[in-house]
Amino acid sequence: MKDMKKWKVAIVGCGDIAEHTYMPHMHRNVQAEVTACCDLKPERTALFQEQFGIKRAYSTVDELLANEDFEILMDTASIPAHYEINMKALKAGKHLYSQKPIGLSVEQATDMIETAKAAGLVFSASPIHMLRNDIREAKRIIDGGLIGKVTLARAMAAHGGPEYFQYRVNDPSWFYEPGAGALYDLGVHALHMVTGLLGPAREVSCTAAVSSPARLVRSGNFNGKPIESNKLFDNYLIHLNFGGGTIADIVTGFCVKATTAPSLEIYGEYGSIIFTDDPRNPLALYIDEPDRKIRGWIEPRPQERPEPEFFQCGCIADLINAIENRRPSGLPPEHARHVIDLICNIEQSAHDGQVHKLTTTF
Repeated sequence: MKDMKKWKVAIVGCGDIAEHTYMPHMHRNVQAEVTACCDLKPERTALFQEQFGIKRAYSTVDELLANEDFEILMDTASIPAHYEINMKALKAGKHLYSQKPIGLSVEQATDMIETAKAAGLVFSASPIHMLRNDIREAKRIIDGGLIGKVTLARAMAAHGGPEYFQYRVNDPSWFYEPGAGALYDLGVHALHMVTGLLGPAREVSCTAAVSSPARLVRSGNFNGKPIESNKLFDNYLIHLNFGGGTIADIVTGFCVKATTAPSLEIYGEYGSIIFTDDPRNPLALYIDEPDRKIRGWIEPRPQERPEPEFFQCGCIADLINAIENRRPSGLPPEHARHVIDLICNIEQSAHDGQVHKLTTTF
C-alpha cells in the first residue's frame, strides 16, 4: 500500500483557541504535521514549541512565508487580523483554513474566494458545524422530508462574555473593541448552523442593545481587571426570513450567564428536531405521521456504520481530503461570506430598525 502523503501545516496565532481547541488534537490528523508556528508574542511561540514539539517559530507572517516550507496555513489569529493573514497566505500559494470570521466584509470575503480560485487552492472556512455528526444527521432528516417543510428555527449562541466564562491567558478587552464583538465571536456560530441547515436567508432584521457597558474579568491572568464594554452591542435578538413561510430567531451576545435552553431547535410541518446536550443522543426527534397514526418522540436508530467521533480540528483532515480529491471543502468560504453578509446587515438593522435584504448565496 502506498504511503499517505504527510502535509506540512503552519499555524498562525498561538492564542487560547489554538492552544486548547486545536493543538491538543492535531495528532489525530494522521496526514498533517505542524512544522511551524507564528505569533507576535515570542513567549507564546516558545510555549507551543515546548508543549507541542513544533520545530520552528516566527514572529510575523511575512517571515513565516519567506522562510518556511509548508503547504497549509491554519489561521487562528484574532478576528481583525484574519483578512490580511489569509490574503498573504493565498497569494503565497498556500491552502488555507481560517478561523471565523474570514474577514469583516463581503468584499473582503469575495477577494479571498476569488484569489483562492484563481490559484487553484482549497480554502476552508470556520465555523466547523457543518462537519459535525449531529448537524449532518439533522440535515439528512430535513433534506429527506421527514419533518416536512421547515417553518421555524430557533438558535442560541450566548454566554456571559469572554472575560466571564473562560480562563484566559491574554487580556480579553479586545473582544469589546470595533472589529470584534459578540456577533463575530458567537453569533457567527448560530448563523452558520441555521443557514447550513436551511440554506441562504433572504432578509434579516435585528434588535440589539448595550446591556452591560462595564465588565470585570473573572479569571485568568487579568482577573479583576475592569473593561469598558460600551462601544459595541452585546445583546442581540435576530430575525431571519428564508422565504416560503420559513423564519428563524437567534439569540446571541455576552449577556447570558447560564441557560438550559437548547442550542438549536428546528420545527417542521410534520415534526421537530431538538439538539440536546447528551453526546449519546444529540438529537431529540418528534414525528407526526397522520396516515400511519404515529405521533410522538422517537429515538433515531442509524442504519449505517457510525461516523467517526467528531473533533474540531478534523477540519484539517477535511481540507486535506479536498486537496487530494480535488473537491470543495466541507466548509466552503461562500457559506462564510453569506454569514458575513448577515452580520453586516444585522449591525445596520440594529441601528436603523429596518429589514435588510441579503445579496449573497452559497
